[in-house]
Amino acid sequence: MSAFTIVQVSDTHLSRTHAYFQDNWEVFLDEMADLKPDLVLHSGGVSFNGPDAPDDLAFAREQIERLQVPWLAIPGNHDIGEPGNRPRLKQPVTHARLAAWRDVFGADRHVHDMPGWRFILLNSEIMGSELPQEAEQAAFLERAIASAGDRRIGLMLHKPLFLTAPDAKGEHGGSVIDTARMPLLALIRKRPPAFVASGHLHCYHRFVRDGIPYVWAPTTAFVHPQRRAELGVTNRSGYIVWRFDDDRVGHHFVEPGLFINQDVSNWNRAVGSTIHLPPRAHRIRD
Repeated sequence: MSAFTIVQVSDTHLSRTHAYFQDNWEVFLDEMADLKPDLVLHSGGVSFNGPDAPDDLAFAREQIERLQVPWLAIPGNHDIGEPGNRPRLKQPVTHARLAAWRDVFGADRHVHDMPGWRFILLNSEIMGSELPQEAEQAAFLERAIASAGDRRIGLMLHKPLFLTAPDAKGEHGGSVIDTARMPLLALIRKRPPAFVASGHLHCYHRFVRDGIPYVWAPTTAFVHPQRRAELGVTNRSGYIVWRFDDDRVGHHFVEPGLFINQDVSNWNRAVGSTIHLPPRAHRIRD
């Protein structure tokens, strides 16, 4: 086996027409050019408003292609919408929105093997959707776990499986819907992963439940300073560096010195959500 480094980035919210969050992405690209990780994993929220603006997906793909290292990405709610009867941004996940992602990014789920490890990336936004792709993904996950052999498993999805309690009931836009979460938890308890990583909540957090470490990745885009404060989260922009050495894994939160911790609370009060902000054109960096 050999040591390797993976960077997890999340919730970049990139857009050609609404380039509010491009500055931190430019810094991130510079940092990746210096760090040269073996792989970058984007845990969703690549685009500003992919469900209603397909060009946001196209632009986000163009930006990720600027990375000088291999990468994989999965969608988040800002890319394809979300499941449930009360999607927060009134953007339900649909066949068409999922197809738009696949047209631009290819697969919405992945299995990626590296020495001693298997990384399984899932689409959390179809969990609880009752779309046919939900059952297909469940079968995909079972096969991925069953065929992992003696590799350790790292699991990644956009939304965290739960916020405070695995058995919490009811829909919640902050995590996987409970009806979809319970079968997934039952499956991974049979073969516990070395970690479960996610994004979506725009904060860094680490905790252990039932012997499994859970890591919430921060955003490169914007923060909500008071959100989840009661959980002891770190409401700062940044990314995660994961380091693997044989069967050992560690990670640390990176907050680049040139990152802007953009607080959008005032914008949200004014327009209800960042997706309702007026256009702000992307300016190409010299």
